[in-house]
Amino acid sequence: MRGPVAVLAVLTLGLVSACSDSDAPAAEPTSASASTSPSASASASASPSGSPTPEAPTVGPQYVALGDSYAAAPGVPTTSGAGGCFRSSGNYAQLVASAADLTVTDVTCSGATTATVLAQQVTRITPDAELVTIGVGGNDFDLFTKLIQTCTSLAGSDPEGTPCSDTVRAELDKTLPKIDANLDGLFDAIAAAAPSAKVVVVGYPDLLPASGGCPDRAPLATGDFALLNEVTHGLSDLLRGQAERLDLDFVDLEGPSRGHDICSRHPGSTARSSPRTARSPSTRSGSSSRPSQARHGALL
Repeated sequence: MRGPVAVLAVLTLGLVSACSDSDAPAAEPTSASASTSPSASASASASPSGSPTPEAPTVGPQYVALGDSYAAAPGVPTTSGAGGCFRSSGNYAQLVASAADLTVTDVTCSGATTATVLAQQVTRITPDAELVTIGVGGNDFDLFTKLIQTCTSLAGSDPEGTPCSDTVRAELDKTLPKIDANLDGLFDAIAAAAPSAKVVVVGYPDLLPASGGCPDRAPLATGDFALLNEVTHGLSDLLRGQAERLDLDFVDLEGPSRGHDICSRHPGSTARSSPRTARSPSTRSGSSSRPSQARHGALL
């Protein structure tokens, strides 16, 4: 296994590279090491030359990936809809495992909240885990869903103004501290479950440009484009605070995601209106921001 610093470098590289809520299903560990198929093993053992049967493939150090859709990467080929998680085989957990020769147990799940990560994902951390990644928070109190639904529904009332910001600002100011309280319990549980592992906290990317907009891709009032970035910045600040509190590593995606927002020529995320199976008892529909097919390395 590469050293911790190298693993972090691999993770960051994977996150910024260019193109080249019901119980989650039990995710099976996958190894990035070369494997031998049963048929190949049988052929080798029966070889006329008498060559010994090849040894079993080396299993790399254990890596457990936790988080919501920004970690699961729905829409990045190939995505599995099993359990409603829409987990991609090309998300950053898989990229890191491949680059660092790790055996990954990927339990990331679209729509995951701090509560579902605590109940359904943290339990998958094993005593021999050497690396854990975590990114979550935006689905607590239906923050992302309510924000996007409100902002898109109000855009027509004042296309050049800030109708959504004016409506939700007070509630956002109350919601973020409540999410931070949820994160306290979750991160304490992760630290207890993985006392010897390197835990890497992954922040949220910028979804929209710092100024201007693209109503054809993201149907928001011009003045409300900045609001979504304020929210993801706020969530990232909470995650950074948890990392600092427990002396964990933090990967900041704000800088690397600039120029890969929804409005850019090379977006790392796409905004679209579509049904989404959430990690909750209900199924919700609405506009959502999801990774583009070739750029989970840029944002997610």
